[in-house]
Amino acid sequence: MAPRLLAARERPALVAGQPLVWICQADAVPVREAARQLLRQQLAHYLRRPMAEVPLRFAPGQAPAVEARWKGLRLTPSLSYCGDLALVGLCAGARLGLDLAAVAPLPDWEGVARLYLGPLAVPRLARLEATARARRFAQDWAGMEAAGKCLGLPLEEWTPARQQRLEACQLSVSLAHWPDAPDGTAFAWALARGPCADR
Repeated sequence: MAPRLLAARERPALVAGQPLVWICQADAVPVREAARQLLRQQLAHYLRRPMAEVPLRFAPGQAPAVEARWKGLRLTPSLSYCGDLALVGLCAGARLGLDLAAVAPLPDWEGVARLYLGPLAVPRLARLEATARARRFAQDWAGMEAAGKCLGLPLEEWTPARQQRLEACQLSVSLAHWPDAPDGTAFAWALARGPCADR
């Protein structure tokens, strides 16, 4: 079962192996900046350090990294962006991957599904009517991306070997409607938790 999405002000207890996920909506600043600021704020709270002293590293093309431990456990952050929304995740002692995808019609869904979701996805999606297909596609895509992020894998075309690796993650996928989203837009969000990351 996926954890509930937390408001930025919420700071429940950090528990080893149990991810926390916050929703971040950008108003006056770019969403990436807002999400990184929120992650730094939460880390400052859990590490009991001033924000300026939080050892959080961002490098192009790499997942963010926390260069400090919490109760001896490695902290794994994960970020995902979609429009003006972001998810900010943190897990102690386990790998974490998040993804957020808007539910929207995709004209070339069949080709994209065949390339990235695998041969079984196409007939499964083809059986659905358009609205249900858009929801299922967003869920499948978010799940695939979250598992890839959890394992540190780049986005690549589907292969049986890649699928086998992705299935090593514990995956939960949910649909949500953000209250402030225009027209009640729905989003799929996925959380993947992987092998222990405390070594």
